[in-house]
Amino acid sequence: MKKAIFIGDRDKTDLLFYLAKTLAGAERKVLIVDATAGKSYEFAYPALEVPGVPQEYDGFEVWIPSEGIVPGEYAEYDFVLYDTDDPRLLPRLPEADFRFLALGCEHTSVRRSVRLMESFFAERPLSELCPFRKLLIEGAREPGEAYINEQFEVFPIDWKETFVYYPDERDLAVKIGNQYAGRLKMKGISSEMKKAIQGIAAVLLESEGRETRKLWKKAERSK
Repeated sequence: MKKAIFIGDRDKTDLLFYLAKTLAGAERKVLIVDATAGKSYEFAYPALEVPGVPQEYDGFEVWIPSEGIVPGEYAEYDFVLYDTDDPRLLPRLPEADFRFLALGCEHTSVRRSVRLMESFFAERPLSELCPFRKLLIEGAREPGEAYINEQFEVFPIDWKETFVYYPDERDLAVKIGNQYAGRLKMKGISSEMKKAIQGIAAVLLESEGRETRKLWKKAERSK
């Protein structure tokens, strides 16, 4: 089982939905764990029937833990994707094989992300480098990725790839349509978002981009 944690103040529900469906196309069993402060997934899809129990949704599962439960080990899954924006829960999450920091370029988003990193590293030895990948939502034209990197220099982070996408009207239209349809349609998503998700999938699967592009097309065709 591989675990990936997605930390950040941005709404990542659609991103992780598309990622999970792509991974599921590789015959992998995938679970998304909602570790957000506001239970972001509760109304993001129509499959929630029994609170506190993993729910199947278009080829993968989503779990919104009951209050007070700390997500743990789930050997029956090939991938467990943790979504969190909760600094209180971060130190209690299990160790992950992959870590992503998802943030926007607004000053408020950068500052919140710094606070999240403070919580993440609160009980970790500062002498050990921790691999992270950035997911820049809205891009880095202003203030620039160099400035963003400077804000995190105090933390022992070994930055790997950076993924960037600019959500636009196409992504929002597909997202809203999926919420009402009860299944994931992946056609019509912007090329920027598609490229970012395929890149993240390639990292998790430890495969080449050509393979993840095939998986994406498979997910697009699925009914």
